[in-house]
Amino acid sequence: MNFSILFVLLAGLIFRLFLASFGTLQLDHGTFVAWASSLYQDGFKTFYYLPGYLYILWLLGKLNETLPGFQTILFKLPAILADLATGFLIYKIVYKLKNEKWATISSLLYIFNPAIFANSTLWGQVDSLTSLFALFAIYIFPKNYILSAVSLAVGTLIKPQAAFILPAILYMFVFYDQNRRFIYRLAKSITYSLSGLIVFTLGFVPFNNSSSLFNFIIERLTLSSGQYKYGSVNAFSFWGIFGFWK
Repeated sequence: MNFSILFVLLAGLIFRLFLASFGTLQLDHGTFVAWASSLYQDGFKTFYYLPGYLYILWLLGKLNETLPGFQTILFKLPAILADLATGFLIYKIVYKLKNEKWATISSLLYIFNPAIFANSTLWGQVDSLTSLFALFAIYIFPKNYILSAVSLAVGTLIKPQAAFILPAILYMFVFYDQNRRFIYRLAKSITYSLSGLIVFTLGFVPFNNSSSLFNFIIERLTLSSGQYKYGSVNAFSFWGIFGFWK
């Protein structure tokens, strides 16, 4: 690994740790802290949210008991690390397509993009984890398509927006297998779908408090989809110009 990308990642980490004590969106931060405490003390059965990030909150709840004085930074740390990991993935992808120089510049532009560090490091949101797993699903697909399916499933368990990467995955199925026989492509598609579905389903099992796991998953997905009524909320995006399209 080149020194330049190590410097960018280290600088990005130091920069985020310095900012982490500022700009916290207290409503969501307080919710995460309360959920983490409840998960650690009472278990998984009473939660209504998608389970992906709840596993991380359970761990944060446990760590928060040991390190209460570092609560703000602790609860922002998963998103901060996800920013850096995504930046490194961008480096790997661009390095393969172009060269070292452009790979480092691309990673630098992402890691120090104000929209990125404001979301994770200031506000304390977790969208960077969704981005990480979605991008990793694309990056790893040519090498290990089952691991790609697992990554996409985990990202969707955190936030359903990760599933919007599926058109890119479908394109890669066509691009990488266009010279393969139909039966191979069909088997690969089925394996990919089943692998992702199994991981996605298993993610709900510890939280299931009903007699039907299927109905429980549908209920959680329906509830979660109702929480995303806007095209954009408080984000640096095109929709913000027009009142966060609903």
